[in-house]
Amino acid sequence: MRNLFGNPEDGTLLAWFADDGIWILLIVLGAIAGWLVVRHYTRKFLNRAVDTLEEFDMDEPVKARFNLVGFFLESAATGIVVGIAAVLGILAILGQDIQPALDWLRQVGGNILGWFAGHGVRLVLIVVLGWVAMRLTRRFLPGFVGSITLRGTSAADRDEASKRSDTLSAVFVGVANILIIITIIFTILTELTVPIGPVLGGFGIAGIAIGFGAQHLVRDLISGVLIIVENQYRQGDVVEIAGKRGLVETINLRRTTIRDLDGIVHTIPNGEITLTSNYTKLWSRIHLDIQVAYKEDMQHVFDVLNRVGEDIAQDPYFGLLIIEPPQVLRVNSFDDSGISIKVLGICKPMTQWEIMGEMRKRIKKTFDEEGIEIPFPHRTVYWGAGAHPVKGSQGTEAVEVPAVSTADDIVAAEKLTTEDREAAYREMVLAARAAQARREVEETAGLTEEQRREAEELDRIDDADE
Repeated sequence: MRNLFGNPEDGTLLAWFADDGIWILLIVLGAIAGWLVVRHYTRKFLNRAVDTLEEFDMDEPVKARFNLVGFFLESAATGIVVGIAAVLGILAILGQDIQPALDWLRQVGGNILGWFAGHGVRLVLIVVLGWVAMRLTRRFLPGFVGSITLRGTSAADRDEASKRSDTLSAVFVGVANILIIITIIFTILTELTVPIGPVLGGFGIAGIAIGFGAQHLVRDLISGVLIIVENQYRQGDVVEIAGKRGLVETINLRRTTIRDLDGIVHTIPNGEITLTSNYTKLWSRIHLDIQVAYKEDMQHVFDVLNRVGEDIAQDPYFGLLIIEPPQVLRVNSFDDSGISIKVLGICKPMTQWEIMGEMRKRIKKTFDEEGIEIPFPHRTVYWGAGAHPVKGSQGTEAVEVPAVSTADDIVAAEKLTTEDREAAYREMVLAARAAQARREVEETAGLTEEQRREAEELDRIDDADE
């Protein structure tokens, strides 16, 4: 090699590079190239394995963990193996005795291969079989539970049975996975010749301690079992529990997760649930309180509302959601501004809010066509006897009005005399003039002094004409 570099003298850096450095460089480059090649084919194999596992409906958390293991295998593990080989080659070139290291690696490799041949294969087989059992449970158990739950149900009850099937499937899959994991752990301990008896005894003592210290957890589990067995609510129901209302997203033996209308997710331990309100079990109620003015003919209003209910029940879309058409039940109450009429109907679960929104829209349109007034709050201002709003008086100045006993005598039409009506009329005129004066002040706020005097003169002329 020295001929390639012009035969450098001994002891120089170029001579060392010609004798040893170039080989070290080739080893390093070869190690990097070998690591890249091994990493490429390892990644290719792992990607193919992930594509195969997706056929078992592998969820995102499992896929993320598998990708993490794959990253370790394709990068760290292969890098360590290739790196050790490169370091040993470099040490050999530098004249170091690597035989002890090779003997140690040979001994460690032999021990690992011996252990793997004796126990490793069985451990890998146990883990693989457990994983396959969990995948098969996740894939086939929901279908099995669904076939049992939906057996014999009518088309009308199929939605309810489907909700119950989803709830039971999630619980059974979770319990089955826990049992499979426990079985895998104890099988591995047996294979590693670890005594199971002391372990079970330790678990028993730990269970007693946990039973005393985790009473809330035990209460949650018992409540979860009762909720599922009694079918209080299912996945997909709209419920109100522990003061929170929303859609049930998940339910298991320990907790219930609901999402409210704002998208907020509430996680509620089952032991905290003392009262359950299910808005969507079996059927739902269409419930409306409609207000009309006091002057309206009630029978005419009843006929219009019943017609709207029949029309929406005949709608091609909403008719499939309605079980009983919305109809007037009764006059519910006499309110401050109008008469409240209660309308009730029955529909399929989860559809009552959509139907009620459409009902309100159709009722508003029909009322406008029929001339039926929808009332809203009104306010009447009464200034009181003797008040003079134009002059800012609150009743302290003498105004010639007939004496009355109370304000109710003025308001009550059956008790008003001709003089009382004239007095009340004068007060309303004064109030109207006061409002007009305020508007004129606002309108003349930007006038000059001369323009303001002209406006006041015109007002005095108008008053004299009156």
